[in-house]
Amino acid sequence: MPTKAKQPKKSAATKKSMKKPSARTSNVVPKTATKKTAVNGFHPGTYIVPRGHVSIAVPTFWSLRQTNDDIQVESEASETTVIVTAYKRNANVKSLDARDYLKHFLDTAPVAGRLQTGDSTKQRASARFRDEEGDNWFVRFISNGQTLLLATCHSNRPLTSRDGKTGVAVLDSIKLKARG
Repeated sequence: MPTKAKQPKKSAATKKSMKKPSARTSNVVPKTATKKTAVNGFHPGTYIVPRGHVSIAVPTFWSLRQTNDDIQVESEASETTVIVTAYKRNANVKSLDARDYLKHFLDTAPVAGRLQTGDSTKQRASARFRDEEGDNWFVRFISNGQTLLLATCHSNRPLTSRDGKTGVAVLDSIKLKARG
């Protein structure tokens, strides 16, 4: 049977010095404990389209589907869906303005009840509303002048629910690179 070596008892002075750090010691975090960044500066769970100009966060346990026309991120229970569709500017069309497209979208949307619009700029415009069936929508247009993204978050639960908040966070995570 192996025997344990006795550890010497700590004196009162040793215990006191362990409790109070001296004025000369600093609370520097060692380099091994620093936060690592992901490859290309994007965090894990971020999907970047093959052309590299659009990125979107994909929460844990949510599914991601990309078609030719759009990107879909759907909650585990399929109660909340975020769909991002991209439109490209033609040569004979003026620069794409997010405010114009939001206005046109809301003119044709089945809005029932109160419409909440956020601050609108040429680059970003958004609105929240409920449709006739009681489903909640958060719509955001993002533009860099050449490309326009229509991002919608649709939920049959309130946007203040866990899935709704996560869907709105996915909308907030969408990035469109500036014209280059």
